[in-house]
Amino acid sequence: MLRSVIVLLLSSVIISQVSGYRILGIFPLNSRSHEMMFEALMKGLAKRGHQVDVVTHFSVKNPPKNYKTVVNLAGTMETLVNNFTIDFALSVRGDVGYHVATTFGNRLCNLLALKEMQDLIHNPPNDPPYDVLITEAFGSTCFMGIAHHFNIPIVAASSAVEYPWVSDFTGNNDNPAVVPNALYMAFGQLNFWQRLENTILYHKEVMSYHSLTDKFQTDIMRKYINPNIPNIREVERSVALTLVNSHPILFGVKSVLPTVVQTAGLHIEENDATLPKDLKKWMDESKDGVVYFTFGSMVIIETLPVDKLKALYASFAKISPVRVLMKIADKTKLPPGLPNNILTLPWIPQQPILAHNNTKAFMTHGGLMGSQEALYYGIPMIGVPIFADQPRNVASFVAKNMSIQLQLEDISEETLDAALKAILFDPKYRMSAKHHSKLFKDNPLSSMDSAEFWIKYIIRNGPHVLRPPSLNLTWWQLALLDVYAFIILASIMAKLVLYYALKFILQKFGICTKSNQIRNEKKRN
Repeated sequence: MLRSVIVLLLSSVIISQVSGYRILGIFPLNSRSHEMMFEALMKGLAKRGHQVDVVTHFSVKNPPKNYKTVVNLAGTMETLVNNFTIDFALSVRGDVGYHVATTFGNRLCNLLALKEMQDLIHNPPNDPPYDVLITEAFGSTCFMGIAHHFNIPIVAASSAVEYPWVSDFTGNNDNPAVVPNALYMAFGQLNFWQRLENTILYHKEVMSYHSLTDKFQTDIMRKYINPNIPNIREVERSVALTLVNSHPILFGVKSVLPTVVQTAGLHIEENDATLPKDLKKWMDESKDGVVYFTFGSMVIIETLPVDKLKALYASFAKISPVRVLMKIADKTKLPPGLPNNILTLPWIPQQPILAHNNTKAFMTHGGLMGSQEALYYGIPMIGVPIFADQPRNVASFVAKNMSIQLQLEDISEETLDAALKAILFDPKYRMSAKHHSKLFKDNPLSSMDSAEFWIKYIIRNGPHVLRPPSLNLTWWQLALLDVYAFIILASIMAKLVLYYALKFILQKFGICTKSNQIRNEKKRN
């Protein structure tokens, strides 16, 4: 009996080891907000029995036993944490695609030259070898070349909705007539001029991204990964699966291929953060409610113009005894006169704050991670979008009656007073937030379970099993321009043939000649 038990235990251990895969995750972007999704994903996979090796700028506290940072990028470049001034953020607003392709794309590809990266590329572990590569779909798709070199499937992960160039290489080309792209401010039903603008912007962003990255990223892959590697566009189009931080409740219903899996809320499901004791006490004592105000991990609120900060002071003071919790990296850079009902901290565990019963409103720049968290916990928002996908994010919540939008340039004591009064005391915003929170959570599987299933599916069945035929077509073929051109040309040709055939027949039988003679005689008379 004891022998049988031992055999069963050993068998279960062997089966559990065999059932897990070895997964390489490479996340070169030095942004904490982007990393939130990827860290949650990789930790979740490790907890589910997979061996996870990660290349990242950020260390993980208390990682699962199967989780290992194989290349620590910390210190190779400045992390994008508390270092975007308002002026810089506004300067990025004008051409986000350019900055994604260069600053957050080509520049990161230089990390391939690091000795640690070269060791990983040319001396990878083989006991067992890697089964799949997971990397970010943003600007530095050059890292996908490592999967081509290892001959393993690529899983792309996007911490935002698909940018136009990401939709292009997934084959899940959004129809610009009905789907506003991630960099377009409109939301919902588009009129003619909006559809025109959205279409032009979509193709402009794709062409711009391709022109800025094509040669640079192809050359750097061939230099540091493999001299025989294909062009970067071909490498991108070999992506087997894309995990997208989206959901129908966020941005509406659209057509989605099986190779594009929506995993919004993954970082929320896997979050285990708690409030520090002092902050928990402050929140618990805030019986009249708390407004939580942050511009995320990158943008520095204290670099707002002084008149904007003074307007914030005045409006926040008026809502006392409601308290305000502000994320401020350096309190000494704030102007004097901070109201007594405001608490500032350089770092705040955001999810426990939004989950707290006393949190009544969230004032945000509209970053997708924080906006999703507010949606998940049913907190109404005041959105002040600054750049990138933030205008579209805020617009989607305004359309749901769970947010009020303020333009940064329009912030004044009067506009803030009106926004705070509405979001705190008009019940429609909180009711809508709670309703959409319920819809957001109503899914057949958790985002983590869904992501793991499809990653394992691709590993088991190969990278081409779900490859869409749209990837074999050019953009004009996808838009049916060649078909429409043929139909128009064929119609014109048919009309011309009919015209000349009739003319020939009429002339053949003399009808045209007789009628011309009659007309000529009438003119003479």
